[in-house]
Amino acid sequence: MAPILANYHTHTPRCHHASGSEEEFVQAAIHCGYSILGFSDHTPWPFAGGFVSNCRMLPAQMDDYVATVRALQKKYAGQIRIYLGLEAEYFPAYLPWLAEQTKKYSLDYLIFGNHFCASEETGEYFGAATRPAQLEAYTEYAVKGMESGLYCCLAHPDLCLNHYPAFDATAERCLRRICETAARLHVPLEYNVLGEVRRMAEPHDHDLGYTHPNFWKIAAEYPIQAIVGCDAHDLAGIERAPRVLAVKQELRGMGIKVLDTLPGLGL
Repeated sequence: MAPILANYHTHTPRCHHASGSEEEFVQAAIHCGYSILGFSDHTPWPFAGGFVSNCRMLPAQMDDYVATVRALQKKYAGQIRIYLGLEAEYFPAYLPWLAEQTKKYSLDYLIFGNHFCASEETGEYFGAATRPAQLEAYTEYAVKGMESGLYCCLAHPDLCLNHYPAFDATAERCLRRICETAARLHVPLEYNVLGEVRRMAEPHDHDLGYTHPNFWKIAAEYPIQAIVGCDAHDLAGIERAPRVLAVKQELRGMGIKVLDTLPGLGL
């Protein structure tokens, strides 16, 4: 049986740090042999006080985002299965709004991207964490988000290691708690290929980088489920299909249960 290629983590230029049209992503996915492509651009939030994010779409852009993806679902039906979702944080103050949007637009899924503490307007970016207390905060939000039941998987689960200086006792304790929670709640953890690419391409003399081998060694000790995600911000992300297949084999070789498709979002 041919391996199933699926990517549920695809962005669009609306987030201000991605390039390539939705249709170009779809065409690239078909060319590379994907059976499933999921769009999960960074969710807009109705920030208070007129705050405007530089890393996500505006709420007013949701209509166009949804219409564009739904049109591609129809146009490419029979060639590839396309899903519509969002990558969203755990911002307690805004979760009712997120639930309303999910229902309004009949979104297929939400990916949990644990980027900021409390809210983007005032909270720290977890990917810049350098102190143990920041790792503790990241872990607390990761656990609460998974416990909310809103999200189909936890994206880049070790993002907090991005600029962290050493894999110390705090890092191990926090990441073990994330794995324990994911196993208990059956929330898949994403092996983020973009994080691996960045970690390998950039010098990390003074920080760890994310999608770190130590995290996945820990994860292998727990009955977790893994899903491999491209985190595609450009067409090159989709074109890493060979690496997606290789990672799946590597994780299975470590004894990790790897999902070909997310629950309820198969062929």
